[in-house]
Amino acid sequence: MKRSFKHYWNSLGQRYCTIRYLETRKMISIIWKGTATRESIREVAQGLSELIRDFPCGSILNDVQEFHQGPADYLMWSDWNMEGLREAGIQFIAYVLPPQDPIPEPIEGKSLTPDVRFFRHTMDAVEWLNKQHQH
Repeated sequence: MKRSFKHYWNSLGQRYCTIRYLETRKMISIIWKGTATRESIREVAQGLSELIRDFPCGSILNDVQEFHQGPADYLMWSDWNMEGLREAGIQFIAYVLPPQDPIPEPIEGKSLTPDVRFFRHTMDAVEWLNKQHQH
């Protein structure tokens, strides 16, 4: 049986990311904490791809509230294949940002890329994702 979660540890032995498939919501939750290198982020991207391949899912909740140090471009998934996500069934991505960060404009999904929204609170992000799945 395939595991529905993955944990990632940095060189200091601290967990910097947990990816979990939430079966009842058909959603993947990603929680970042502390610090990670670009290579570590790529490792998470690979793990995410594996979970998406192994479990049916339509959305991602990406919580970076406690992610203090990492390459700035992690936010926009530049190392991640957005088109590949849509092809794999991901239609919606909700980011939960730290309170001090500015909220970027939403990114409207195209035929090949997911809709992306940014939030300050996890429950607001989950509510938005739930509404998208009702339509």
